[in-house]
Amino acid sequence: MKIELLEEDIPEFSNEMMTLTQVFATFKCGEDLQMARYNFKNQPEIFQNYPQVTQMLEKKDVLPLTLVDGEITLIGDYPTVEDLTEITGLSFQNLGCEEDCQDCSCQ
Repeated sequence: MKIELLEEDIPEFSNEMMTLTQVFATFKCGEDLQMARYNFKNQPEIFQNYPQVTQMLEKKDVLPLTLVDGEITLIGDYPTVEDLTEITGLSFQNLGCEEDCQDCSCQ
């Protein structure tokens, strides 16, 4: 399975974005699951690989787009950890948390 996140620009920092970045980095080169993020400002050529994305870009406020195996599954919002769990059947809740973590949402 391949999940791709197409975004307009690098988003502002937040805990949610940090978690999403960590999830995508962890599965960047996975065997059964591959995840990739592309940003229109720096990688516009990637967006042209998908005719359905090119059509969507003619409308306003469609980015970010989430694609699963090339099909658009989420429009205008970043996927949450819960969204990714629903799509993949995997849990992403405790990624990157250390055993002695004091300030993680995983506790």
